[in-house]
Amino acid sequence: MIQRLFISFTFFLVLFPAATFVSAADSPKDTLLGAKSKEKEVCGLIKDNLQRGVDAKAVTKTNIRLGNEVCYVVRCAIDGGGELKLIITGAVEAGATPDVVSKCCVEAGAEPAKIAEVLQGMGEGLGYSPPGDFVPMDTAAVGGNTGTRFVSPSSF
Repeated sequence: MIQRLFISFTFFLVLFPAATFVSAADSPKDTLLGAKSKEKEVCGLIKDNLQRGVDAKAVTKTNIRLGNEVCYVVRCAIDGGGELKLIITGAVEAGATPDVVSKCCVEAGAEPAKIAEVLQGMGEGLGYSPPGDFVPMDTAAVGGNTGTRFVSPSSF
């Protein structure tokens, strides 16, 4: 009798915590729905702040620094009616690279010409030099060689 009671008690101690652990775990569906609701909440806050008159640069910069995805924040800010120049400036100041910001803006529906204009106005480029900035190199003076010799990288 004591042996049966001991086995039943041990079985109960092992089974009860396992059953509690399994029932307390979130299902993948609940985890995904929680992430989606958080994103909707963040986007709603961004749009509300922009409509209340908060600076688009500050809203974008703060939300990116809080760890939200750059493209998501930029898309919500553009959908919320923020000024494109301020959104791009805030994203770049938050640490996003200009190529990522431009990609995000294009995906959000902004005009590529306006994006390029803003980035060039900030001094940030996408690796593109406008015509006229190119200075040709005098190959005769490279490495001290004169004449019609080929330019070799070893002479640099």
